[in-house]
Amino acid sequence: MPRSDQSTDSAPAWLLWPIRAIAVVVVLPFRLLGMALSAVGGFLYRYLIVPLLWLWHHLVVIPLAWLWKYLVAVPVSWLWRTLLFPALRWLGNALVKLIGWIMAVPVLVIGVPVMWLWEHAIVPSAHFLHRWILRPIGRAIAVTCVHLWKWILAPAGRALLWFLTVGWQGTSWLFRQVYRYLLRPIGIAIAFTWHWTIGAAWRILIAPAGRWLRDEVLRPTGAAIRSILASLGLR
Repeated sequence: MPRSDQSTDSAPAWLLWPIRAIAVVVVLPFRLLGMALSAVGGFLYRYLIVPLLWLWHHLVVIPLAWLWKYLVAVPVSWLWRTLLFPALRWLGNALVKLIGWIMAVPVLVIGVPVMWLWEHAIVPSAHFLHRWILRPIGRAIAVTCVHLWKWILAPAGRALLWFLTVGWQGTSWLFRQVYRYLLRPIGIAIAFTWHWTIGAAWRILIAPAGRWLRDEVLRPTGAAIRSILASLGLR
């Protein structure tokens, strides 16, 4: 295997010396310039930039950090903890209480009278109606129905069954007799019972109680609520 310097050895000497001279003249200055710049850069970095950075850190950064900490951060933090945060907390609590009072006004104006009306008027009236009107009327209707069934409907049913069993002889005469002596008295008895039980209870108890509840409780309560709303400017 031939050596790498054979090509150069085989070249004539008169050609190699000019090439080497040109290489030395062209390449060597740039190499020397690079070495000089590297040396100057290292010298500047070591003896100029590093001291300047040290001076910047100790003469500018550290004093500015100290000034920021003790002239801005600490006073602002103290001002926030001592003045701003308590003031904002008090303002927030005041706003929450104010909103609570504003939301409680409709409840106080409408809810309290309605609850008072419910407890002192509607519930006692309902108990009174149930105890003294509805329950006696129900008992009267039940007793009336029992007696009506016992003395009228059951005999009428037995008579009708007897009629269907005996046959249709004398149908017209029998119908007239049934109407005259059975159906008409039953209708009269039902009308009489209705008039003197439910009708009487309605006329004597329910209607006066309803008028009293309307005139003495509902209307004054409604007038009071309207007056309160008008005085508060909500109407």
